[in-house]
Amino acid sequence: MKKYLHLIVALSATWALSTAALAADEKPYEITADGKISENAMEGWRTYNGGGCGACHGKGGVGAVGPNLANSVTQVLTKEQFVDIVTNGRSGTMMRPHKTNKRVMDNLDNLYAYLVARGDDVLGPGNLIKLPMGKEK
Repeated sequence: MKKYLHLIVALSATWALSTAALAADEKPYEITADGKISENAMEGWRTYNGGGCGACHGKGGVGAVGPNLANSVTQVLTKEQFVDIVTNGRSGTMMRPHKTNKRVMDNLDNLYAYLVARGDDVLGPGNLIKLPMGKEK
């Protein structure tokens, strides 16, 4: 019986690790069958542009006065850290809290999806209405 218990524990641990690795590879956006970005990332783009993010973080999140958000969300910050910084601001920087900005708060997941797609270089910094993937082909 102990022999089987060890096997069950080992299999459970293997399954848990592979599930965690799979979850880490999942992207918060999709490329649709017609070659466009998913609606959630499109709404994230609208939120980025309508929420004033570009004033400090530049067109498409490439960085300006504020850091490059496309790189930050794919290389530096966890999603939880991103949400905390957007919500509460960042002490000692110009990043102000957006917890009273209904549009931004209602679209945090979409904003994150857009910025991850930018960081993954799936989307360019351009207008997603004129250029469906934000860049020339």
